[in-house]
Amino acid sequence: MAESIGDRIGRVRRRRGMTQEQLAEASGVSVATIRKLERNDRDSARMSTLRQLAQALGVKTTDLMQTGPIAPPVAPEADPAGILAVRRVITPARGLGRVVLADDTADAPTLTGLRASLHEGNRLYQGDNYAATVEALPSLLTEAAQLAELSDGDAWLAALEVQAQAYQLAGSTLIHLRHDDLAYQALSRAIDLAEQSGNQVLAASAVVSLCWLLLRQRRFDEAEQVAVATADAIEPSFRHSTAGHLGTWGWLLLRASAAAVRNNRGPEAADLTRQAKAAAVLVGREVIDYHEYWTTFGPTTVAMKEVENAMVQREYSKALVLSAQVVMPRRSTSNNRNRHLLDLAAAHSEQRNHAQAVEILTGIKHAAPEWLRYQRYARDITVTLVTRRKRGLSPQLARLADFLAVEV
Repeated sequence: MAESIGDRIGRVRRRRGMTQEQLAEASGVSVATIRKLERNDRDSARMSTLRQLAQALGVKTTDLMQTGPIAPPVAPEADPAGILAVRRVITPARGLGRVVLADDTADAPTLTGLRASLHEGNRLYQGDNYAATVEALPSLLTEAAQLAELSDGDAWLAALEVQAQAYQLAGSTLIHLRHDDLAYQALSRAIDLAEQSGNQVLAASAVVSLCWLLLRQRRFDEAEQVAVATADAIEPSFRHSTAGHLGTWGWLLLRASAAAVRNNRGPEAADLTRQAKAAAVLVGREVIDYHEYWTTFGPTTVAMKEVENAMVQREYSKALVLSAQVVMPRRSTSNNRNRHLLDLAAAHSEQRNHAQAVEILTGIKHAAPEWLRYQRYARDITVTLVTRRKRGLSPQLARLADFLAVEV
């Protein structure tokens, strides 16, 4: 049986030689909350609570959270425990009247605390720690809903924005873990909350994630139409708009381009990419802002997407030529950087440069194993490499095949 969050807290506390009362005094978390967690009366805690406990225990917050892979979905009724807990928050059991939200302390959430928890959740997601992200989501979403319910005026609008960001985090995580229907509900909720707050750019940012889901579902017409319509709705002033606004607009165009090229609309895809490139030139560098608009956008992002479009069109030599123009920044999201590296591995595989393809895949496995294990694209490339081998598998390719569950 997997170790619960309460089991981990108790184990680390005892290792530190602390009583529950001493941990409560050192952390500022009530003894009652600690007892409930360690008795497994509660199966989750606020991110802020975990952060306080971790600080008092002298460990990282993630040391108190689940680690390791989340099993991919097998059937709708086969949700792992962590995904089921997220599902219960996003799709609560409803009856007549109001749904009462649970809480692990008597303290009301604060905007500052919630933003800090959201930032931590984004950091976990961008660091490929999906198990910990999933474990954090139920309390994060619940706390965000509580804050909005307790707020009014400008504070209410700010709370809605953070709640929208929390739902976008949930939706993006669920897409990556291939729980598509639940992801759609989370992102729809994010769009509604952001629009309710009056922040159209934030709503458009959630649309960027939704278009990713539509692309994964091969709903290319809808993805292109939604992305273009949303881009038109938030078209920036190129002289006065923020980098976040330009990045969100640019990403919508890149999503539309990705849909068009997959829909055999090459000229339209190229035109959309050119528009995105204009925004990237104005931004001038790669902008990374996990906390507000989820944008990682700039010239390198557009260049990587040009390589991706060439791969979709099976122009493998062109993809490799374009890749030489990609100057990878020191900071880049795992998903963008490694998705581009998968394109390079695929291009080398198609050009029969098998050793280079294996080397790239091995590098991704070393740098981002939890990201790689969910990539069907990586598995397809490895299947091709295994199928085309002329001799026995090299040790590197054998390890990749084992890691990605490819039969040899």
